[in-house]
Parts: sequence; structure tokens; C-alpha cells
Amino acid sequence: GSFAFAATAPLSVRVTVTSIPSLRTVYIVPDYGRTGGDPEVTDNAGQPLPANPFLDVRVRRALSMAINRQAIADQVMEGAATATAQWLPQGAFGYDTTVQPRAYDPEGAKRLLAEAGFPEGFRLTITSPNDRWPNDSRITQAVAQMWTRIGVRTQVTGYPWTGFVPRRMRFEYPIQLAAWGSSTGEASNFLANVVATRDRSRLTGANNNGRYSSPFFDDITARGSATLDDERREAIWHEAVRRYAEEEPYIQVVQYVNNWAVRRGMTHDPRMDERTIALGVKPTR
Repeated sequence: GSFAFAATAPLSVRVTVTSIPSLRTVYIVPDYGRTGGDPEVTDNAGQPLPANPFLDVRVRRALSMAINRQAIADQVMEGAATATAQWLPQGAFGYDTTVQPRAYDPEGAKRLLAEAGFPEGFRLTITSPNDRWPNDSRITQAVAQMWTRIGVRTQVTGYPWTGFVPRRMRFEYPIQLAAWGSSTGEASNFLANVVATRDRSRLTGANNNGRYSSPFFDDITARGSATLDDERREAIWHEAVRRYAEEEPYIQVVQYVNNWAVRRGMTHDPRMDERTIALGVKPTR
């Protein structure tokens, strides 16, 4: 017998895509609470390192320089992300246009590692959720391959979110992938929740999962949050962004880009906060 097929318009005619930079950033969190001796951070013979290497800014910079962020944005995320050194997208309050990601430089990374006392590199295991954020474990795998190329031989352990979080709450990971969407749409949200010292009495650091603590960032977060004048407040956030990009307490990887498919005949107002709301969709006039 013969089959009859109904003709359908090409997808590009039936659907349009709306797009906007996301408030969600992807970054890597080393643990600062360890002094050393972790079975997941070892020398090349498998012996735990005597000291926590992530406390040395040269090691963090080397790991940052080894990441080809543009390749992750282009290949892993297929364009739905941008390389970044800060935690907000361009256009958000507090974004600093002068701060760019550390240049991809594997040879420079190797030199920095040698300077920090690791001419032969070392070994580590990085942990990632595998079902929480877009391409979370694929991003982690890509980073692991890049670190391995500079001599930091990296394995990835992935967990479903429900298994990942309890261990994270117990600070069991020496280094992990994280992501954060700044619900306020400006710089204080990430600083107060993720960078500031964990302190229940001051309501700071609730999502600081690396036990990072810095008097500078605690002070500048409090100062900026208490500054009502927009111009002065943004200048304070720019100072925080510049210091953050210099010290890299966490290693920023990419900023997501939010995309929606929209049926022909409808217009959609995309939102940085990832929400899809009925009021944002209207018939095309």
C-alpha cells in the first residue's frame, strides 16, 4: 500500500527562539576548610597532599588559566552560555565591563603550578550533580579534561541532585561544581549568600559551600548592601568584582543564556531569571 504524509512547515517557520543572558552562573568551589590529607586530592602516587593546594592563589589561577571557557560555551553549551569571570551577565547592576575571564593559557598554567610547588601536577576528584543544571556534568567533564592536560589529573564523580546535596551539606567535597542564580538581579545576592562567611547571626553565607571566609568580602558586602545611592553602590560592587576576578576564591566558568521556543503568532518577553510567566507571552499584533 501507499502512505500519505501531511505536509508540515519547517520548524524555523513554526517556531521562533527568544534569548536573553541568564542570571545563573556556573563556577567551581574549592573547599577552604581542609588543611590537607584528603583522599581525593593526592600526589601522583596516590598519597594525600600534606597541605590543601587550593589555599594557594597560584594554584587557583593555574586551574582557571587551564579552562578554555569559550570552548565550553561553544561546544558543550552549543552557544547557550558565555565565558565569564564574574557572577552576573552584562547589563546587570554590578557587572564590570573591565573584567574579563583569565586568558586560556595551559603553558602559563603549568608554569604557575611549578611555581606553587607542583611541577609534576597532582591528582584530584571533582564532584558534580548530573541532573540539576543544563549540562552540569558535561561541563565538569570538560574542565576535568582541561586540567588533566596541565598535569592535574582529574576524575569526575557525578551524583543525582538528591544524592549530591547531603554530602555537600557535610562539606565532604574538596572541590565541586556549583551554579547560582542571583534572584535580586544585582551583585549583592551572590556575595551575601555564596561568598560571605557562613554566619547565621548575620544571615550570610547560607550557600557558601566551600567554607570560604574573607574579611575583605564580608566588609565590602555589608558596605555595599548598606549604600543606597546607586552610583556609589555600583562602584562598590565593581570593586568587589575586580578583587574577586583577581583572587578567584571560586573559579567562574560560564554564564548561562536562557532560550525559549515560541509558537508562530506569539511574542515572548524573555527574562533573565529563567521564569516563564503567562503575562510574558502575547499574540503577535
